[in-house]
Amino acid sequence: FGTLATGRAAEMVLDEMREFGVEVDHVVMHDGCDFPSSTIIINSSTGSRTIIHADKALPELTFSDFQQLDLDQYKWTHFEGRNMREVSQMVSAVQEYNSSRSVEDRIIISGECEKPQFLPEHFISTVDVLFIAKEYAQHHGFSTAKAAVEGYHTRIKKRATVVCAWGEAGADVMGPDGVHHHADAFSPGQVVDTLGAGDTFNGAIITAMCRGMPLDEVVNFGCRVAGRKCGQFGYRGLGE
Repeated sequence: FGTLATGRAAEMVLDEMREFGVEVDHVVMHDGCDFPSSTIIINSSTGSRTIIHADKALPELTFSDFQQLDLDQYKWTHFEGRNMREVSQMVSAVQEYNSSRSVEDRIIISGECEKPQFLPEHFISTVDVLFIAKEYAQHHGFSTAKAAVEGYHTRIKKRATVVCAWGEAGADVMGPDGVHHHADAFSPGQVVDTLGAGDTFNGAIITAMCRGMPLDEVVNFGCRVAGRKCGQFGYRGLGE
C-alpha cells in the first residue's frame, strides 16, 4: 500500500512486486507526477553506498486513501514514521477497529521511528511493536541498541515490544515481560549491497513474530535475513 506516479516506470515496479507476491491492488496512482528515482553508488570493497535521490513531490498516502481499505483483510499493519499528520489518523483508525474486536481478531500495529525530523513520536505510546532505528536512537542520546530498548520500554504501552537494530553490533529486543534479548549481526562473508537491509530486518522481524517464534529467535532471525541480504544484490532468494 503506497503511492506511485503513472507511467512505464510504475508498471515495472508493480510487475516486480507482483512477481514477489506483493498485493498491489490498493496502490494509489497519481497522474502528472514524475516518478521518484535514486542513483546508488556502491563501494565494492565495503558495500557502503551513496544515494542521489530525485523526488519531485509525489504525494504521500493520505488518511482518505487509507479509509478505502477493508481492515477485515489484515492481521498486521506497519507504518513508517513520516507524514505523521496523516499516519497518526491511520493508527487511530486501526485502534478504533480493534476496540470492537476480540483479542484474536485485532490487527497488530507496528511503527518505525527512523528519521527524527519527521517527528514519529506518536508511535511510542500507540503501537504494539515499536521499531527504533539507530539514527533515531542516537539523536535521542542512546549509544547502544540495548540502552535504546531499555529506555523506550518504559514509554511504550503495556504488552508492547520494542526492537532496535544497530548495524554491525546486531540488534536488541524487549517484550512485554521486560526481558532483554540480543542477537549478533550475521556476516555474509563479503558485504555486497546494504541497500534495504533495514527494511529487510523489519520485514523479517514481523514475519517471525507472525509465526509465533520466541523473541530471542525473532531477533536472531531478523539479523540473519538482513545479513544475508547484505551479501547479495537485491532481494531475490531471501525467502528461501
